[in-house]
Amino acid sequence: MTKNNNKISGLSILEALVSTAIVGIGFIAILQMTNFSVQSIDNSGDRTKANFLTEMIVEDVIGSKDTYYGTNSDNTNIIFTSNSASLNGTELNKFSEHLANNGWSANLNCGGSNSATGVNNQKKENIYDGQNIDAPRNKEAKWNTIFEENRFLKCKSSSEEKKLQVFQICRWDECDYKVDSITDEPLYIGRVEMKLNNGKKRKFIYFQTDYKIKP
Repeated sequence: MTKNNNKISGLSILEALVSTAIVGIGFIAILQMTNFSVQSIDNSGDRTKANFLTEMIVEDVIGSKDTYYGTNSDNTNIIFTSNSASLNGTELNKFSEHLANNGWSANLNCGGSNSATGVNNQKKENIYDGQNIDAPRNKEAKWNTIFEENRFLKCKSSSEEKKLQVFQICRWDECDYKVDSITDEPLYIGRVEMKLNNGKKRKFIYFQTDYKIKP
């Protein structure tokens, strides 16, 4: 019997090229999906950290709402009146009042260097180094260390922001917002704003920082 060797043939060059192209396209799709998955996990982690840090700021402000900015609240030289307090002739502001007048924002350290000077900053070993005599300044120093040194959240570009604003609401004209229904002391509403992921993702939280009923 004579064997027909013509039926025993391998892949042609064209078939091999087509197969290689199909396999290559599949690998490219898998690599793109993997890269997207890693980015999604990273962004999700940043949003979770942002939630935690936002709540930290809220708790710090509410927990120190009755403390005075720039001095120890236990200072025996503080002179109290019915509506205010002063030290050595200077009127004292509580934490909410100070934030309403000045606010707070982090000078973000994008890319591991100062965004304004471009100089690399060395991270502090202890975020509680250099304690002040008053709780409000200690809170602000903690926030600055956490955000400016990128300890938990990475700053990807200058379009990102981390800041706190406090608005004063009362029935008098000198407040930020005038509401006739408020008959007691001014109401302070805080807003924490965080811009993440090159400013594409925003997180806001509004909370009541201070409010006292007139006796």
